[in-house]
Amino acid sequence: MKKKKKAGAARVAPMLQNALIVAATYLLLAAMLMFGATPEQHDIQIGSPAPMDILASKDVNDVVTTEEHREAAAALVEPSYKSIDFSVVGNVSSKMEAVFNQLFELREGAWPDAVNITDEQLEELNATLPVSMSREEYAALLGSDEDNVRHMINDAIISVRETLNATLLEGQEASAVNRLSRALAATGYPAALVSLATDVIRECIEPNMLIDEETTEANRQKARDEVEMETCVKGEVIVRRGEIVTRAQYAMLSSLGLLKEDSLDLPLMAGIALLVLLIMACMGLYLHRYVGDRLNSKTLMLLGLIAVVVTGLCLGFSRWNPYTMPISLGLMLVALLFDQRAALYINIALGFIASLLTDASSGLFSVTMFSVVLMSMVSGPIILAVFSRRTQRTSALLAGVLVGLSNFLCTLAVGLINSADLRTVLTNALWAMTSGIVSAILCIGLQPLLEAIFNLATNSKLIELSNPNQPLLRRLLLEAPGTYHHSIIVANLAEAAASAVGGNGLLARVGAYYHDIGKLKRPLYFKENQLGDNPHDRTDPRVSAAIVTAHPRDGAAMAQKARIPEPVVEIIRQHHGDSVPVWFYDKAVKLYGAENVDANAFRYEGPRPRSKEAACVMLADTIEAATRSMPDPTPEKMDALIHKLVNNTVNNGQLDESDLTFNDLERICSAFSTVLTGVFHERIEYPDVTVPPRAEAKPAEGAPNQEPKPEAAPVQETKSEAVPAQTAKAEAGSAGEATAKEAAANGN
Repeated sequence: MKKKKKAGAARVAPMLQNALIVAATYLLLAAMLMFGATPEQHDIQIGSPAPMDILASKDVNDVVTTEEHREAAAALVEPSYKSIDFSVVGNVSSKMEAVFNQLFELREGAWPDAVNITDEQLEELNATLPVSMSREEYAALLGSDEDNVRHMINDAIISVRETLNATLLEGQEASAVNRLSRALAATGYPAALVSLATDVIRECIEPNMLIDEETTEANRQKARDEVEMETCVKGEVIVRRGEIVTRAQYAMLSSLGLLKEDSLDLPLMAGIALLVLLIMACMGLYLHRYVGDRLNSKTLMLLGLIAVVVTGLCLGFSRWNPYTMPISLGLMLVALLFDQRAALYINIALGFIASLLTDASSGLFSVTMFSVVLMSMVSGPIILAVFSRRTQRTSALLAGVLVGLSNFLCTLAVGLINSADLRTVLTNALWAMTSGIVSAILCIGLQPLLEAIFNLATNSKLIELSNPNQPLLRRLLLEAPGTYHHSIIVANLAEAAASAVGGNGLLARVGAYYHDIGKLKRPLYFKENQLGDNPHDRTDPRVSAAIVTAHPRDGAAMAQKARIPEPVVEIIRQHHGDSVPVWFYDKAVKLYGAENVDANAFRYEGPRPRSKEAACVMLADTIEAATRSMPDPTPEKMDALIHKLVNNTVNNGQLDESDLTFNDLERICSAFSTVLTGVFHERIEYPDVTVPPRAEAKPAEGAPNQEPKPEAAPVQETKSEAVPAQTAKAEAGSAGEATAKEAAANGN
């Protein structure tokens, strides 16, 4: 239970940390936008005269007036009805007959007459009937002639049937009842009996054409929609000085955030808060979908910091000129420091956020705001195209120049469409051009700083780490030269493989350079650094296995101490996975017996490779160690060996946690074969020949005499000095087989 609780706490802590980072970013962005977008406010009340002319800061809808017009239009729409229900006539007639029969039976019942019945008895009687009778109606029912009552009942039922046969619309029941009541009264029946019959008709009658609520509402909504919205355009006077402020005018001023009575412009702040929330939510979904495996507290903090810094810079530049806001800075930094696909969406999100800072009174969809959003959308593909082909830090400057040119063209196009003032349009376009250049300059300055703060594995950082003069690589060259040269070949293989499967080839190369730096702790315990003496021959196999399997852990610790970026450290940890150095395990089994040896005690600590780059380094490490000592390395043999070793790695489950497919593995094998074919290319045999001395040229006439040079001794290779090629290959082959076994045993 304690372990489960600790595991649960370990999962909750990063989630809480991530939530705090996201919340802090959200609050900072919302606060900056609220500060930058707050317009000037006025002290105005409904029914009071306006102290000054107040103009619309942007197009605003007169919702109050429009709604009044729309409701009036909807009220004029006649209801629509469903088709006639012919069953209603029979149902209503049956109900009326049942009620009238029940009333007629009172004439022969045990109830007192109208004179002697008390109010309590009448009330008790009414409780048993579907209609309530007054004392007069009760007296008329009991005192009238039986035939007269029956005729009235029959006339009432017939009249109702005729009314229903002519269709009775829903909502017209009351008028139909009144019409039937007047018709019965006109026949000469007593008023009390007519009143009783009317009560029965009112209780039983039903419309046989019901209102089609859906159609009626649709027609009314259509009528509402046909009423155009009353709009006050930007610059139009909403209320003039001295004019009494109406409810409609007050509502428009309130929607524009121009009322001073709200110390905090709640609608504006709520809108900004909601907009930022939506943008961040969509951004979170996008990042989770496409780069979710790379999201952690550090990357979230990096992205949040970039968003806050870019928004803050845009807020400052917007006070000067909104066209100079360095929006593209966010795209450049995210693309260089994190991920290009994520950068493209973040750039659009920052463009929308920054557009709110252009002008507090210009409104949504103003020319300036549209230009800013358009510039951010167009600049994205341009920057990514530059960064995908160039990895130098100066590539940001080239991207800035191209973005400046695109900003100029975007602003010019939008300006020509919306304005006839060419001078103003050109001025804005020139200011927009400076935005790209400013973004590039800021990117060049901020990129190294953020790299150092977050210790990121950017292309620029990886290029720096690949320099042979780096301290760890320098130590590897001097203290473990065999491991150094092994790492160089592994790097070539890993880079080719990673590039073939769409991974980061540069990361794979640098990871391969550093993957064995843990061997610096005990370099002579690894075969490639030995010169004859092998300490493992006199060491217990369990101790040997512990020494060999410790080098990934030791290397990761050394890399972290040297502030090597985490992706490279992960490759160092994962390049052997949790495999077993079988030579030491086999030796232990032979010495102590299989029942006394636990294979798990011989395993590397892992974890298994979790990225394409780490998997490529693992496979390259295995392939290089095996092919280095392969006798007579022909392309066919190398290709067969490569496939065999890759299949063994797959069968051992070492690649289960990576996202490599079988097609990827085939591409990796092909890349390995191409690189190794170049390494082990066929060499020609030098023939056993005697080279004659160079003939001396005769001096030309008139030329000064030259002292004769001593004759060169004839160059001749004797059989005692030259080793036959076949013999050399055979010796190399036998030595290579032994080396391959020892290399595998020592964890190469």
